[in-house]
Amino acid sequence: MSPRRHRGRIYFALVAVLLILSLFILHGAAAGVAAFAAMLGFILACIAALHREDADTRRNADRTGIAGWFGGWF
Repeated sequence: MSPRRHRGRIYFALVAVLLILSLFILHGAAAGVAAFAAMLGFILACIAALHREDADTRRNADRTGIAGWFGGWF
């Protein structure tokens, strides 16, 4: 596996650690800030994982994430 594939796993692992910290270790406002940062980190990790795909994979991908809720209107 290439180092680029491992980078996505590292991002998701760091987000998981931050989420566990916010749920079980931190209390009060610090837990809320850490949970919010984990949510934003998860979104950014998903974008980074999808951004590394090549153009052919993105072009041929099924768009159920976008069109699934609207019955294929897009």
